[in-house]
Amino acid sequence: MDKLGEDVPTSCPVHGAVKVVQSLSLLIKIDFWIRNPDYLADELLTEIEQQRQPPSLLSRIGSMIGGKAPTLHRYPMAKYLYGAYERPDNALALLASHKLIRHLRTSDTSKARRDYYLLEKGSEAATAMRAEVPVVSWYDQQAEAVGLIPEASMGGAARRRQYEQPEYEQTPWGAVIPEITERVRDRALKVARHFSFPLDLQVNPIDAEDKP
Repeated sequence: MDKLGEDVPTSCPVHGAVKVVQSLSLLIKIDFWIRNPDYLADELLTEIEQQRQPPSLLSRIGSMIGGKAPTLHRYPMAKYLYGAYERPDNALALLASHKLIRHLRTSDTSKARRDYYLLEKGSEAATAMRAEVPVVSWYDQQAEAVGLIPEASMGGAARRRQYEQPEYEQTPWGAVIPEITERVRDRALKVARHFSFPLDLQVNPIDAEDKP
């Protein structure tokens, strides 16, 4: 929410809000990409191939899928009616109870869209975490990378793009969406060769920090 939320409008209905993610669907689709570095890396390779991002982005892709990074940072999600899903209630309730976020329905109907607002206290907490917990920088970088995907600003568009992945689309309802790291590594090396970019997927800085 801190990295990918939109600035709130002047007429924001939530006092003290600084960012907003419009809809639970969008929040979950963003969460999927952050929690699955292999799927995120594959989308970024598409951005490079379609010349919407520069080949230099391969360095960031390498850190996502090189070494032990996918094992350390991948948190799988199951697939339900509308794609990847995991009930966010507990996590969001914890943030709300500490007055870091607030959610608000756009109307009084039970099926109304829910928007999620990051409050000033939440923004301050995120800044403090970055200073106190170095590994948070990984998730900051993942969120920034998600922001490079054009469809990442709308839930429906993000869902459609995620369904373009064959493994994602073919996963039965209720099953865990499978890992695609090896396929993405092979593709990354091919893209790197095409652009004559030196890409090493064996070691990355986060791996080095984990060694005794």
